[in-house]
Amino acid sequence: MDLVFLFKKTVTNFLNPVSITLELVFLGILLIAFSRRLGKNKSTPLKLRSRKRVGRVGFLFVFLGLGWLYLCSTTLFSSWLLSKLESQYPPLPEENGKALVPTEPEFIVVLSGGEMRAKGKPAFSQLTKEGLARIAAASRYWKQFPEASIVLTGRPSETVSMGAAAIEFGVSPEKIIQEKDSKDTKDHPVYLKPILKNSPFLLVTSAVHFPRSYGLFRKQGYDPIPAPVDFVAWPSNEEGNATMPPGIFPYVRNVFHVDLAMHEWIGMTWAKMRGQIE
Repeated sequence: MDLVFLFKKTVTNFLNPVSITLELVFLGILLIAFSRRLGKNKSTPLKLRSRKRVGRVGFLFVFLGLGWLYLCSTTLFSSWLLSKLESQYPPLPEENGKALVPTEPEFIVVLSGGEMRAKGKPAFSQLTKEGLARIAAASRYWKQFPEASIVLTGRPSETVSMGAAAIEFGVSPEKIIQEKDSKDTKDHPVYLKPILKNSPFLLVTSAVHFPRSYGLFRKQGYDPIPAPVDFVAWPSNEEGNATMPPGIFPYVRNVFHVDLAMHEWIGMTWAKMRGQIE
């Protein structure tokens, strides 16, 4: 068992918007309850002052927890946090419906985005929204560059679901290659070396995930053609986006978006600490 991998996954479970809210509120409630017990019997002026201070700190933690949750639910904050990641690599430019690339790719590499595998579900329903968006975009690129092979990289069950979805999108089965040893983003560039070698390739993954992924590939000596997809930050409302919620009003989807961004910022910090990206 990879203890470092297990440690990282465990820590990140405590560093998401909802977990942080619950941790702050729970700590605040504990402090408030503790302050109620201080000085119950034979109270002295010192105990009374301590009781007030502890109680105030408890209420402060509760306020911070609820305030943090509200902030994460606003479009202003979530879009700002996401855009810091998604704006680093724009989508591939196109002309007459075909992507403009510096060189014809021999491979289209698709990073796994998670799965919801269950018996009886169709291929499209086996993948998460992120995973399905990546496969849909990669399949479209393959139709523009049919001589290229699509490389699906991730856990075995993920790549099987990705492959089935790609076939339903029209990709030829003989053009699909599965790399099944990667279990984390840092593993993809390592295990893909025997397949990619020095060949030109498109790197397809979600826009929020792209800065970390691209950095990991560059550190391993690759020079991928950036092809970020699945942009989720709300655009500016200059053109009257009717579905965009007001910037300061709470919206549950924004909490999920902040979670995506936090996961990537934490992942990049961890990778830099371990020398995996520059």
